[in-house]
Amino acid sequence: MMALAIAAVVVAVSALALVRVFSGPTLHDRLLAFNALLVRSAIIVACLAVATRSANLIDGAFALVLAGVVFSVAALKFFSARSFQPPMASAEERR
Repeated sequence: MMALAIAAVVVAVSALALVRVFSGPTLHDRLLAFNALLVRSAIIVACLAVATRSANLIDGAFALVLAGVVFSVAALKFFSARSFQPPMASAEERR
């Protein structure tokens, strides 16, 4: 019963992050809000796993966290370099 109450509170708080995803002033704010949504969804899935006593849902929560880490690293690489491709020439050759 307590796990379902925690899941309900996390769902309510996630609505604020969802607003930030759609109305964030910068792309970095939107990325952070999306990352927070992924973590909160993993918490919700973990709470549901405790409530239903299902070990399979814990695997789903871990998959959500792993997907969030991969997405965050890929997005940060794209934001820093504006491309997923490695540079064709080193910095010394470009001078």
